[in-house]
Amino acid sequence: MSNLGQRFAGKVAIITGSSTGIGAAVATRFAAEGASVVLSGRRVQLLEAKAAELGAQGYKVLAVPGDVATISATVIQRAMADFGRIDILVNNAAISTGLGIEEMDSDSWRNVLATNLDGAFEMVRNAMPHLAATRGVILHISSISAVTGDFDDVAYAASKVGLEGLNRKLALEVARYGVRSNVIRPGLINSEAFANMPPDFFASQLPLIPLGSAGEPEDIANAAAFLCSDEARFITGAVLTVDGGESAK
Repeated sequence: MSNLGQRFAGKVAIITGSSTGIGAAVATRFAAEGASVVLSGRRVQLLEAKAAELGAQGYKVLAVPGDVATISATVIQRAMADFGRIDILVNNAAISTGLGIEEMDSDSWRNVLATNLDGAFEMVRNAMPHLAATRGVILHISSISAVTGDFDDVAYAASKVGLEGLNRKLALEVARYGVRSNVIRPGLINSEAFANMPPDFFASQLPLIPLGSAGEPEDIANAAAFLCSDEARFITGAVLTVDGGESAK
């Protein structure tokens, strides 16, 4: 087991889209800091492999496979049945088509919005009674696509703008319960999400990043660990950009 601190000892964290990439890194970091983690994702084999990996390290983990757009209530029910409480919800699940407005049809648009925005709404709606009971934390993983439009498709960008709007209103509504809600806005992250991009995609993007390199999933996990911890107890309704300075331009 990790030698990291135990900021999340006794707490239960749900991370959607956690079979690979950013979600997997967040789950690993939270588990290493003492949390019982609930993993959710559509790719069953990858999700179960990640759960087995964490379990083999002695961490408490539960895998609930399925599409976040349709199984949010099940994820919450399973988390409560196995662990009895929910302290942290990380809305990370997202899909992209890579299509522009002229290529995208209505079904593709709705599919992206259903996962990226509706899924986050449903997770929050079902988790709120339990988060209110623990004075918990909500974290949404957005994207600099919400403000730059440099890459990803039109539906993905729209969904991330919507997610950030959801966060602002949500933070105001749930503050009365002592619940906080924040956003991390990643830039170019070296993860599976970009696996289908052209081979020269990363090389073409690096000159746009002042720090000169893409980020790693662990960079987002580091930010998530801070925002979901008591160290950030007075931060809500905020957006933390983690992009190597790209959007500062």
